[in-house]
Amino acid sequence: MTWILQVSAAFYILGLLNSVIGFYRKRELFVHMALALVGCGFVAHTVFLALMGMRIGRVPITTLPEVLSVFAWCVALVFILAFIRYRINILGAFVLPLVSALTIVSELIWEETHSIPPALRSSWVYFHAGVAFLAYAAFFLTFVSAVLYLIQEKELKAKRFRFLYFRLPSLQVCDELLRRSLYVGFVMMSLTILTGAFWAQHAWGRYWSWDPKETASLVTWAIYLLLLNYRLSSSWRGRRAAYISIAGFVSMLITFGINRGLHGYL
Repeated sequence: MTWILQVSAAFYILGLLNSVIGFYRKRELFVHMALALVGCGFVAHTVFLALMGMRIGRVPITTLPEVLSVFAWCVALVFILAFIRYRINILGAFVLPLVSALTIVSELIWEETHSIPPALRSSWVYFHAGVAFLAYAAFFLTFVSAVLYLIQEKELKAKRFRFLYFRLPSLQVCDELLRRSLYVGFVMMSLTILTGAFWAQHAWGRYWSWDPKETASLVTWAIYLLLLNYRLSSSWRGRRAAYISIAGFVSMLITFGINRGLHGYL
């Protein structure tokens, strides 16, 4: 069944190539082709996850290959929605490398397993992990928009309107994408921590254990809470918000990579 995942990866890679060509040559045709290819890859990816879930009798979200595959699916979903909303032609060149890499790695290391730890045999884990990956995907988009903002601002300050200037979105669009993805990511991260607490109570009899992943999640949430607070008060915008977004993304990567303590299942 992994051949479906291979097909999905192929579509993502072709979408990435068309995005890069469209970015370099500034041709709308390649950008639209990229979106269509990514859409096909996303459909194939969705079919794979659905069929795999029916085959193993659970949501495929509890092993490392499954985690990487679902994360790739979430990032692809966020990319499609963001592109449809903002029409940022360059977005695929920045987002699709991660989608392609995650999908390829998950396919290469895929191992079917029907046995999972008792603590994971709960409906809480599926919602908890699902919203966590959506939060990570939204925060990745926040990171990308922050990078685009800083690059475009540098181009404007240098007053040398060269290659990148004519291909990057305006500072206003970058800032708006950062703001929207920040809101979505923060809500999802809050739900992640909340549902994780209920899951911990069900699995281990306590809501909070200061497990390494729990602690890292709380730190990440606090960074984005700080940014959200200052965004709403109009104190931090533009460059400062972009830098804090990048710091939050680094914290998110650390959170995602922690695989020990009570969360050492993968």
